[in-house]
Amino acid sequence: MNYLIKRVLQLIPTFLVATLIAFILFSLVGDPFEGLRQDPRLASQVERLRRIYGYDKDPITRYFLWIKNFLQGEWGYSIMAKRAVFQVVMERLPVSLSIGIVNTVLATLFGILLGIYSAIHLYSAADYAATALVFFGMSMPSFFFGVMALFFFVVTIPLFNVGLMTPGFHPDIANLFDKTIEYGRHLALPIFILTLLGMGGFVRYSRSAMLEVLHMDYIRTARAKGLPESVVIRKHALRNALIPIVTLLALSLPAIIGAAPITETIFSINGLGKLYIDALGANDIMVLMADLTLTISLVIIGNLLADILYAVVDPRVTLE
Repeated sequence: MNYLIKRVLQLIPTFLVATLIAFILFSLVGDPFEGLRQDPRLASQVERLRRIYGYDKDPITRYFLWIKNFLQGEWGYSIMAKRAVFQVVMERLPVSLSIGIVNTVLATLFGILLGIYSAIHLYSAADYAATALVFFGMSMPSFFFGVMALFFFVVTIPLFNVGLMTPGFHPDIANLFDKTIEYGRHLALPIFILTLLGMGGFVRYSRSAMLEVLHMDYIRTARAKGLPESVVIRKHALRNALIPIVTLLALSLPAIIGAAPITETIFSINGLGKLYIDALGANDIMVLMADLTLTISLVIIGNLLADILYAVVDPRVTLE
């Protein structure tokens, strides 16, 4: 417990420094509310918004005011959506979570399994096929892969749907099963693409880690004792091979939200990724700052989870 408290306390200055750098970079862009003066309906509210979010104060005071407001859920005003950033993000979050959680789980699971299988069957046809698949997924640009998938599976063979997805899309579908099928037809293709593109790292890491572990002395000893190969792999090799993968898994946490801006834009999915692209085009600084701060927070939490998972995977590591 003392270790966890110490690590959390160490992460606080890390969060402050990272967000300060992001705040300085975005501050160089200028006043985010200046564009509202062109809208007659909102021109009278510009000065009030500038006072609320500290744009009438010095940069240091404005930074701490922004951090305070962010922790309280006051993430600013979106000049693109003409409403609070928090409301815009919360509206898009369920869609991105649906994609991100499923994509991360599938990429991790199939990536580790394929890497382990490839290491056990080294230089076999399956190993070469897995390596080719990994290099294809890692080298294929997401925008090109997405457009090709659209052409073949939406235009040529209309197996899937493409369209703007919000929490209330297709309100006429009352049946839960039909609504689930409709969500699946919208999300299956982008999830497949993101899984194929994301599992490459897990395959390479797990394959390399397993190959290194399989040549250890304790593995040869376990085999010499006559243990079944399945027991040797599952109980002795796998647990130690997973140690290097823990870092990769923990750092994949930000991928759960808004890590697919190009894919979401190509498939017209109203998630956080598409919101980020739209905010870039509209120069919506408040939305961009909120998105980046969420990403920074998840990276920091991922590092903390990695430290905890090390102790779970490797008994030699303690949290003291």
